[in-house]
Amino acid sequence: MTIYLTEQLAQEIVDRTMAILPYNINVMDQEGRIIGSGDKQRISTKHEVASEVLRKKETVEIGKGDTEYWKGVKEGINLPILFQGEVLGVVGITGDLEIIRGYGELVKMTTEMIIEQAFLQSQLQLDERIKEELVHQWLNGNHLDESLFYEKAKSLQVDLLISRVVIVVKSDDHDLERKRKVELMINELIEQDDLTVTTYTGEIVIVKKVNVKDDRWEKERTLNTIRIWMTQLTKIDSTIKVAIGSYHPTFKKLYQSFIEAKETMEVGEKLAPEQKVLVYDDLSIYVFMSKLANEIENNPFFDLINRLKEEDELGELQKTLQVYINHSGKAINTSNELFIHRNSLQYRLEKIKEVTGKDPRNYKDLFELYLSLIIDTFAEDKK
Repeated sequence: MTIYLTEQLAQEIVDRTMAILPYNINVMDQEGRIIGSGDKQRISTKHEVASEVLRKKETVEIGKGDTEYWKGVKEGINLPILFQGEVLGVVGITGDLEIIRGYGELVKMTTEMIIEQAFLQSQLQLDERIKEELVHQWLNGNHLDESLFYEKAKSLQVDLLISRVVIVVKSDDHDLERKRKVELMINELIEQDDLTVTTYTGEIVIVKKVNVKDDRWEKERTLNTIRIWMTQLTKIDSTIKVAIGSYHPTFKKLYQSFIEAKETMEVGEKLAPEQKVLVYDDLSIYVFMSKLANEIENNPFFDLINRLKEEDELGELQKTLQVYINHSGKAINTSNELFIHRNSLQYRLEKIKEVTGKDPRNYKDLFELYLSLIIDTFAEDKK
């Protein structure tokens, strides 16, 4: 990777050096043009001595008696800036040669250290971009058999054989500062071999290393870690939710964990809007039903729920049915939650049977009614 002496970097060198030394500093590019200086009027002007330094690749001193031979040049010392054996430009100190000569190597070393830091920073940023590309490719399941994918992973020291699951982190908070704080916190919380990337829709995706014993994911161990994370993240953003896909033994199936996490988030937001940690293994049947709701035309369960809605404008019967299901058909618990007498509950259950043809007190019929409620939840936009 090549680094160039930009105007921004040159001025940073000038500012940081002049904060230490009480002398004007100039930085010249490979064409001898001043691109950074404590004297703003000199920026963009040609520095004749710098051209000589670049040609000779060695330090050139200009004493008081030499200034008349060089156009626009002041007394001082000019040194080549070296990086990886190449001359990137020239750094000059303006002042009495006898005084500043001792500062020459110090300024040169400081300049080259700043450039080295800038190079390392740009290298890290490049590595991060390549790593993001790798993770996106991995999550999409595209071209995972190609040698380039393996080469990227190897160069970035990403071990593809480590067991992982995918976690999707979503927020309803649109404050950019809080989003940034959440990202920084996640980067602090994640462990070695965890990977993160942000999707185009704004969710943060974590490819999480997990423990596997006897080919089985130690899920509770992972969930404990995530719960600890959530105590920190929700302090920053109370709307944060996470959804976790399932474990797949081969890295080529990681994209399935990503799909599962996304679908779990969608389903969980409808079924359990207050729940902060959503797990695919707990909601897989509902993920399946959400697909069923939108893929089957003339779904018989739509007819079932629509009949109930037509006779239940206030939603009383639907609420009664939902509470009855929540309490596994236990009449006393249902009556208590609804604050109604048991006879009133029986009347409502009988009314549901009359309208739908399905008796909630029969387990098979209750199951069909439950399916109709669930599928109706997922198919709201379609009907």
